[in-house]
Amino acid sequence: MATLSVRGRMGALLALLALATPGASGQVPAVPGGNAQAEASPAPAAMPAPAELRPEIRRKLEDATALRDRLASEESAPEFTPEDQALARRQADLLVYVYQAELETLSEQEAASRTRDEAKAKEAAWSGFDQPPPYSVLMLDDLQDALDAARTKIAAFESAQVQLQRDAVRFEADARQEKAAVRLAAEAVEKAKTPEDGAKAKSNQALAQLRQRVMDNRLAWSGLEFILAKTRLEASRSEAALLQRQIAKARDHGSFTPRDLEDVLERLRQSQQPLEREQQSILSDHEHWSRERDAAARALQQAKSDAATPAPEIDALIARLRAADAWLQTFRFRSYAVNTRGAISRYLSDLWKQRYVLVTNSDPEARRQALDLVGQSIERLQPVLAYLDGESDLAYAEERGQAARLDKLQGSTDQVRDYEQSAAEAYRARQEAVQKVRLFVDRTERTLRRWRDEHKVQLSLLGFKQRLGEFIAAAVGIGKSVWQFELFAVDDSIEIEGKAVAISRSVTFGKSVGAVLLFLLGYWLSGVFTQRFQHVLITRGGMDAPQANLFRRWLRAAFIVVLLLVVLDFMSIPLTAFAFLGGALAIGVGFGTQTLLKNFISGALILFERKIKVGDIVEVDGIVGTVTDVDVRSSTVRGFDGVETMLPNATFLENKVTNWTYTTPKLRRSVKVGVAYGSPSHRVSDILLECAGRHGLILGDPAPFVWFEDFGENSLVFGLYYWLEMHPSMSAYQIASDLRFMIEKRFAEDGIALAFPQRDVHVDTPRPLQIEIIPNRN
Repeated sequence: MATLSVRGRMGALLALLALATPGASGQVPAVPGGNAQAEASPAPAAMPAPAELRPEIRRKLEDATALRDRLASEESAPEFTPEDQALARRQADLLVYVYQAELETLSEQEAASRTRDEAKAKEAAWSGFDQPPPYSVLMLDDLQDALDAARTKIAAFESAQVQLQRDAVRFEADARQEKAAVRLAAEAVEKAKTPEDGAKAKSNQALAQLRQRVMDNRLAWSGLEFILAKTRLEASRSEAALLQRQIAKARDHGSFTPRDLEDVLERLRQSQQPLEREQQSILSDHEHWSRERDAAARALQQAKSDAATPAPEIDALIARLRAADAWLQTFRFRSYAVNTRGAISRYLSDLWKQRYVLVTNSDPEARRQALDLVGQSIERLQPVLAYLDGESDLAYAEERGQAARLDKLQGSTDQVRDYEQSAAEAYRARQEAVQKVRLFVDRTERTLRRWRDEHKVQLSLLGFKQRLGEFIAAAVGIGKSVWQFELFAVDDSIEIEGKAVAISRSVTFGKSVGAVLLFLLGYWLSGVFTQRFQHVLITRGGMDAPQANLFRRWLRAAFIVVLLLVVLDFMSIPLTAFAFLGGALAIGVGFGTQTLLKNFISGALILFERKIKVGDIVEVDGIVGTVTDVDVRSSTVRGFDGVETMLPNATFLENKVTNWTYTTPKLRRSVKVGVAYGSPSHRVSDILLECAGRHGLILGDPAPFVWFEDFGENSLVFGLYYWLEMHPSMSAYQIASDLRFMIEKRFAEDGIALAFPQRDVHVDTPRPLQIEIIPNRN
């Protein structure tokens, strides 16, 4: 490219300046620009035509050449001291080089001006293609490739202009420094007092003037290079503008026929044959160098084991082994590069079919799928490009290290140098292979991006309904990708022909959501079914409501467990998907659910044994009350004081339980009464039976009865025994209290006294008690 020639000449010039001006400053001013003479400006407002500048530059070149030749002779340059003559010779060489570069730049400027004028004329004259529409999409691709190349040149020329402006600022600063050096040298000539000092000062003055000429012409040359880059930039912009018009025309009247697709696919198929031949050649070369490497390794090992082997021979064997390793690495990468190009070429066949869908198919969903495949292909190429960038850096580092090794081969044998040179060629060949495959992958990636961008342009030109369809298709595509997003994968096994085959099942977001929705639907249906089942148990089965509700809840729990298993199987989610709960977590969960499982099983036993039912009056763990609920984990007992206590189901199996209403709700209770000694015992018995008979909640069958139980220390003890039919709303304590009130009233009416504790105190002393009267001291 042209910019490379510009940068190459500028780099060579800077290298010569580094040798010719050992004391020159290399600093670059921070602010670009600056004012210089007309011939030194990097971007002059009006530059003379190359034909006008060429004679003057040639004349100066002849003068500089004569000066260089004169300085080459030690006796032909009396104005310089012997010490300065060598420096002056280098400056003269540099001056000749700058003049030659200026002439070359002028020639390139003339050619660039013609190219620019032709490009502008072609752009202005173009009104359409020679052939009528429609235009093949392949022609559109060729135009797009040409536009990409033009844009690359535009970017390069713009970059060259920026760099040339910076160089001009630096050259201008150097020119000012040299002018100051010329003035100082002239003052030194005036101040010289001796002939020797005068000769030295004049020599320094002549050398400073020569340096000033070099710096001035270097600045002038940068101005010519800037104008050359600007001219080429204008030509490239005109070329790009014409290509853009042609692309717009071809796109508006473009077509993609099946014949075009077949031509592309055939071209891709034919491209595989050279790659196969190249791969065979690489394998053959790799085999050759593999044998060479083994032979070199054996020879080196044998030489090292022989103490008489001279060092140069060992060095040659080491270099031979290094060269073989370098070529093996190169051929391995070249094999990878060929395989990569072949795989991408084969994959491009499918991508071209997807592009055909993008261009010709009217189905938004089909276009969306094709666009997704193109986008996925672009993403897959990114790691390849990153890998190739790393390989390029590695190959460059190895090539640079081998070059440094070659520079240090002083005193080595020709054989060592040949082997090291072979290794350098191997690294160079590897670098070329890296650049070749990277260019291919990069071009493929840019082509795919262009296809995607073209589709976006097509979408922008669609009507509202079509854009809406595309939007819906894109939304559906996003929804599908989210739905099919894999949360994790689990290992499972299936039996095929009597053999267990390990497979991997994917648990996706869609499966999880579907399982949840299906479970919720089944949960709702189980609630509806169990509600109806409870109603049937009450209306047709004669079961009371609490017991029917208990059966409903347990039946629903069983349905939920079965539903969970059915949902997991229906959604193809194996139970091993929850194996991630294993290990320490599974142990923790096992200990944590131990009590829950125990109570669950205990509740199931209580339900099926029916020894404790809802409504039973029980006494367990010091709590007396009515069973109001038997749940999955615990049961609820409401005491006669209205306090509800939730007891774990395991409590009813592990502790002693008294069920007062297990076989019958009839319950015998008693009230104990103590009367004073001397009371009529039969009358007391009759009064007690009378009070029991008057209470409406005491059963007549079995009839109440009275027992004369004991002669107590302070009373005659009677016991009234009666039967009650217990139910949750009845309080045995309340009935006993009622009886006591009735008995106390009847005893008072009949004059029967309730006994209370009495004590008789007996004093027994051996002598009479002494009685003493103490007077009041007040």
